[in-house]
Amino acid sequence: MKRISLRISPVTVKTYVVITFGVMLVALGLDLFLVPNRIAAGGVSGLATILHYLLGLPVGATMLVLNAILFVIAFRILGVGFGIKSFYATIALSFFVDVFARFLPPSGLTNDLMLAVLFGDFLTGAGMALIFSMDASTGGTDIVAMILKKLFDLDVPKGLLLIDFTITLFAAASFGITIGMYSLLAVIVNSFTIDNVLTGVAVSTQVIIISMHSRKIAERIMTEVNRGVTFLKGEGAYSGKRYDIVLTVLRRRRELARVKSIVKEEDPKAFILVSHVHEVFGEGFKNIE
Repeated sequence: MKRISLRISPVTVKTYVVITFGVMLVALGLDLFLVPNRIAAGGVSGLATILHYLLGLPVGATMLVLNAILFVIAFRILGVGFGIKSFYATIALSFFVDVFARFLPPSGLTNDLMLAVLFGDFLTGAGMALIFSMDASTGGTDIVAMILKKLFDLDVPKGLLLIDFTITLFAAASFGITIGMYSLLAVIVNSFTIDNVLTGVAVSTQVIIISMHSRKIAERIMTEVNRGVTFLKGEGAYSGKRYDIVLTVLRRRRELARVKSIVKEEDPKAFILVSHVHEVFGEGFKNIE
């Protein structure tokens, strides 16, 4: 009889730890800053915030019910295309929002709307970026945007913007134009925070070095920086000289400083191109699967 292995890989553990930490950041941002100040920063959390003040419903439980409805609709329209990680993140976020709300001050940390937007979006944006970096989401308006794309061929980013803008209109109608304007500002700041944190999480540095001493430079990069190197064949258009071009990808900023130092020592006249790449798959970086 074949034995079934219940062993959980370290990668899986790391994935769910990061998702959980991200979810907790989002919950803290909502409970400490956004919800107490009635700031509906788009998404299901924004709609749940509006319903919380209009009907007295708990934010976390409302988010869970709304997301459950959206998942059912998505299954019928889009098919079963959502991973277990997104299910986990959706349930965990609803859980932590209501649990934290029991222990945190109901009035939040500040009644200054600008501070609430900035600090609330910093926490929620950073948390969402961590969740996205693990190829998961918390459902919500992401699902609605995908449904709109399926039914009306509307681009997902445009769909998200349309949905979030509609929710801020509801916030303005429910709480006044000032709250509505701050809610719209929160949507913009949140998007900016997510993009920048994601860039910081995933960014690597690609370096191309054109030098007549490429072999020595490549050898030192491999031994001193412990990064792989690829040679590309090059030929000077004016000089007609042929040489090897060094291509390497670095993960940390200090690695770039070391590579620049190596090039300076070996060939001060070398030509160096440095650019940021958002995702790198392969040995030393993320697995392609």
